[in-house]
Amino acid sequence: MIRNDYILQMIQQIGVLVARIMNKDISREAMSDEFNGLAGQWIGLPVNILLSLPKEHVYELFEDSDRMVVEKSYLMAEISHAHGVVAESEEEKVDFFTSAMFFYRKCSGLVDEPVQKEIDERMNELTIAFNNKAE
Repeated sequence: MIRNDYILQMIQQIGVLVARIMNKDISREAMSDEFNGLAGQWIGLPVNILLSLPKEHVYELFEDSDRMVVEKSYLMAEISHAHGVVAESEEEKVDFFTSAMFFYRKCSGLVDEPVQKEIDERMNELTIAFNNKAE
């Protein structure tokens, strides 16, 4: 229950930011600043460091912290997804979306229904995006 409260609060914060990204109401620099604030609050590391490391290593850092692993994984999935949406090249987009899928899978099945629904929707969106690229 507490886990879902944390994640639902995070979803609300990210939802506002993602809506601004999708509507192009935010610059890339402002997006990075806002994600740095969220990452600092929830993870304790800046986004540029988190995105520069292999996703498996980032997840190991979460596990080593032994605290809020699912919540941190969800946030990394959302950060990766948002960066993929605004990526300038197809290669970057695929890399970010692959990372997003990795982190969504890490928290899938470990949360209650409302949050699982959000995860399932994001994973379906990414699966469709990957399938469209393959065609």
